[in-house]
Amino acid sequence: MRLKLYFNLENNIIDTQYRKFIISWIKHAVQEYDEALFEQMYDANQKKTFSFATILPHPEFQKDKVILDNNQFYIIFSAYNYIYALHLYNSILSQKYKTFHLNQNSMTLVSMSMIPEKNILTDSIKIKMSSPLVVRNHNRETLKDMYYSYEREEFEKYLKINISEQLQFENIDLSVLDGFNIKPIKAKKTVIPVYEKMIECSIGEFELQGKTKLLDYLYKAGIRSKKSNGLPVYLK
Repeated sequence: MRLKLYFNLENNIIDTQYRKFIISWIKHAVQEYDEALFEQMYDANQKKTFSFATILPHPEFQKDKVILDNNQFYIIFSAYNYIYALHLYNSILSQKYKTFHLNQNSMTLVSMSMIPEKNILTDSIKIKMSSPLVVRNHNRETLKDMYYSYEREEFEKYLKINISEQLQFENIDLSVLDGFNIKPIKAKKTVIPVYEKMIECSIGEFELQGKTKLLDYLYKAGIRSKKSNGLPVYLK
C-alpha cells in the first residue's frame, strides 16, 4: 500500500533536519491511535516495516533551514505488509486537520490519496528515482557508516547487501537477488543533510535488471537503506 499525504505549513521555512519532525509526527499519530501498536513498532529491537519520502516544492537549502516555494509539501508513505499498512493508514487518517507544532512552524495533514500500483511482469525496467538513493555500508565493529553514489566501484555491491537485508526482514528468499544489476541512464551524484551528516547518494534514471519477483517487490516497497528515517527510494 502506498499513500500520498498532503500537508500545509504555517510558513514556508523549515529546519534542514525536517525528517526528524516527520518521524515525530508519525510516532505521535501511531501512539495516539493505538498505544500497544506504538510500543510494538518502537521497541528498541523492532525494525520498522514502513517507509516514507518527503517531497518539498522547489527547496532552497541553506545552512540551517530550507526555504520552500510555497507552504505545502507531500509525503509518499508505504508499507509492504497490507495488514500493517491498514493500521498505519488508520493512524494517519486520525491526524487529518490536526495541527502538529514544529520548531517555529507547524504542519497539518489536509488530504491523502492512494497511489495506484501496477504489477511488474518483465525482467528489466527503467525507473526514475523519486528521492535520492542511499547505499550504506555499516561497519558493525567500528559502528561507522560509509555511503556510495553510483560513481563508486562499490556501489552495486553494497546496494545488493542493502536489498538483501530488506528482503530478509520481509522473509523473502534471497535467491531472487540472483542476476540483479543496476545501470545508470541519466544519473548524478548528490549530497543531502541527514541529522549532523552530509550523505553522498544518487538520483536520476536507471535500468534495473533481475528476476520479475524482485523487480515487482522493489517497485512496490522501494529501495531503502534508512527507510524509516525518510530515505527510501520509490520507483516510477
